Amino acid sequence: MKKADICVIYFGKPYQTIISILSLLKYSRQHINKVFITVEKKQPFDTYGDVFKVIQAIKPLILVELYYPQYFYDLDTLDYERVKTDKDYRWSIPYQYALENASGEYLFIMHNDMVFHSDMIGEMFPLYGQNNKLAGTGSIGQCWSCPASASFADLCNGFKFQEYVPDQAEAIILHEKYNTPRKAKDIEVLETGRVHPLPECRLNEYACMIRLEIYRKTTLPFAKNVCFGGNWGFTADLGTGWFHQMVNDGFQFQHFILENYAIHSMFNPIGQGIQAYSKADNYDLSEKNALNYLLENYNINVTLNLKYQILSSLRIQKFNIKKQLLKMYHFGRRIVKA
Repeated sequence: MKKADICVIYFGKPYQTIISILSLLKYSRQHINKVFITVEKKQPFDTYGDVFKVIQAIKPLILVELYYPQYFYDLDTLDYERVKTDKDYRWSIPYQYALENASGEYLFIMHNDMVFHSDMIGEMFPLYGQNNKLAGTGSIGQCWSCPASASFADLCNGFKFQEYVPDQAEAIILHEKYNTPRKAKDIEVLETGRVHPLPECRLNEYACMIRLEIYRKTTLPFAKNVCFGGNWGFTADLGTGWFHQMVNDGFQFQHFILENYAIHSMFNPIGQGIQAYSKADNYDLSEKNALNYLLENYNINVTLNLKYQILSSLRIQKFNIKKQLLKMYHFGRRIVKA
């Protein structure tokens, strides 16, 4: 039986993260080998000890590997040459540690605010056996931001993005016609000659699977293509640069309708993306909603046992010590300059 490793980026949301993993295991456990959790160097609202709630909840059920990056990737433009040569810098890019270190054939990548209700992984696997050029499966296209989508000109969608291939002039005219969220940036990308797939098109990382053999033989640091999770300056959003290069190298992707398998950002009344971290009261409400759902639907104790209480306290102390040392460093520099 084929198996996949799983990758989740942990940036807060412990209860939503637990639900994401437990709901995936409920339907796809037989297809899963190990869960990689990348614990970001920074955490929202300094909630550094909360990750141990996740570890305590899932470690009895599945193999878990934690990775703590040396740097925090703040979505800025990446340095291509440094990514190629600096492992720690490269592994700060979302999902990259697992993409390089997973031992299986496939890596299933997901956000930590998902609720699965069907076996998405099980339905993805058969497609790979039929097509050795298939590099990834999942929801394709940020259609809410693209003028070619059904919301605007109705020329394209995730199933036929490979069929809609406008020339540069046609694509620019289309983007000028509609007021999409990243209109100026998308036109800037088109003007560089990166026309197909259109600038907003990508394999969405909130629930997708990547064939690791293809990824590793085409992508940094092993080959020329940019990494899956990064922003490279010439791209409209994370993942669009890698997707553009892979499609133009002749690799294929299969669209899955996410809502057939999962709900994204179910507990947040505002929405998803960066908005989920914008205000402490919204963050707390989302986690409260998730905790209620967790207690109602899963037989799990969310109170940390003694072992994880100690580990949580040590993690918080480590953060506070580093914070104080950084303050002292900057204070000392100001005195020297004075």
